[in-house]
Amino acid sequence: MRGFRLGSQSLWIDEVFTLSSSGVGAPFHPADLLDNIHGPLYSLVLHACSRLLGDSEAALRLPSMLFGVAMVPAMAMLAGAWIGARAVKPAAWLTALSPFLVWYSQEARNYMLLMLCVCLSSIALLRLREQPTGARAAVWLGATWAGLLSNFSFALLAPLELGWWMMAKTTPARRLFGAAIAVATLLVLMSPWVWKAVQVWDFQRLGSGTESGAAAPLRGRTTFHPAAYPFALHAFAVGYTLGPPLRELRVGNPASTLARHGVEIAAVVLVFGTLGLAGLAALKRRGRLLEAGLWLIVPALLVSYFAARNFKTFNPRYLAVCMPAFLLVLAAAFADLRRRWAIAAALAVALLWGVSLAQHYFVPAYGKEDYRGTAALLRARGHDGERVLALGASEPVFYYYRGPLAAATVWLGYASDPVRLESKLAVTLAGATGAWLVLSRPEELDPEGAFASWMGRRFPGAGPVRLEGVSVWHLDRDDVGRLDDAARH
Repeated sequence: MRGFRLGSQSLWIDEVFTLSSSGVGAPFHPADLLDNIHGPLYSLVLHACSRLLGDSEAALRLPSMLFGVAMVPAMAMLAGAWIGARAVKPAAWLTALSPFLVWYSQEARNYMLLMLCVCLSSIALLRLREQPTGARAAVWLGATWAGLLSNFSFALLAPLELGWWMMAKTTPARRLFGAAIAVATLLVLMSPWVWKAVQVWDFQRLGSGTESGAAAPLRGRTTFHPAAYPFALHAFAVGYTLGPPLRELRVGNPASTLARHGVEIAAVVLVFGTLGLAGLAALKRRGRLLEAGLWLIVPALLVSYFAARNFKTFNPRYLAVCMPAFLLVLAAAFADLRRRWAIAAALAVALLWGVSLAQHYFVPAYGKEDYRGTAALLRARGHDGERVLALGASEPVFYYYRGPLAAATVWLGYASDPVRLESKLAVTLAGATGAWLVLSRPEELDPEGAFASWMGRRFPGAGPVRLEGVSVWHLDRDDVGRLDDAARH
């Protein structure tokens, strides 16, 4: 399931950023890892894979696919250690078929490695809690270090893992001493990346939010909205491919968008809401409810705080450390349900997940932007002397388009001032015989679609040609001349 159509979609902007930080297609030195605070372990794996297998989409996503496959037995082991033997099979099946996990298993990003490390570290700590030995401590330390090197958000598990360790079968003094040694060791191991993060990240946002003059607004006054919680739960339950497509959520009217997909959303709430409540009840019977709260609620509150202070946006992937717990809640429900109810619940989940996965594989509206097709269009129809201008997400355009035309970018934020926009376009296209204007992901800088509206008024015959998530306009020589004349006058 994770390998099916693995390379069918274009790389999206964050994947291109990951390729850049991983040195794909470029010289790469071990020292580069010390400058990488966005997952140096994954970058090392990705770079090695690209050296062996090339830079096709499938090859670049292969590590995530393999981490996703490995997570299935890891989750089965974790379910057995935390819940009991009856939860092993449900946990394995839920992990294997989860649309959320299939999505990230088919993305050249570090989140599948992060979630795998969460499972491995949790298994190691639960075993260490039962029998504290040096060998088991070393296994836990290795899995935890790998988790931190896959993504700093692994640290959101600290309250949970500390709580687990404080229940270890040893004396209170040894528990405190062991915790102190573990924290000190991890700080030493992580010190190069922690020091780099302190230099790079703008921590003033946490102290002053958007009111500080030193901390420019990230995306408006705040990036947090209460709807982030139901959206994250919906994504965990059925992925991003059931209900409103992401692009529709970004640019459409929220109320009308949700209304169009109301039946699907209601079905998800009914099925997974019921299973969630049953799972929490099952965990309570086992004395695991507090631990589940530390695993699910504490990371969500911390990520919400970062978003409210405009330090980081709220996104379900930033709560990836919680995904194993979410699936374990469902597994606990299946473990305790009577057979007839378990079969009915399994069929309901299978129906929702089947629709979600089918749309993930086959419905372009739910997929990534078609930068690969855009590049093919430019290579086929571009002529000598013309130029390519990228507006919005420029990096994927430049990654895929490696043709003969000169390529540049124009900041999409100029769309709010048509006079300035026209001037910038004229300067950038000076001397060109034509131009291809490529617009993608406009929601942050141009949420009202001002650029597309201006192009329709100013150059009604220029297009656009619409690919999935990308719009392309073509300006001929006369159009470029009109821009030049307007700029001079």
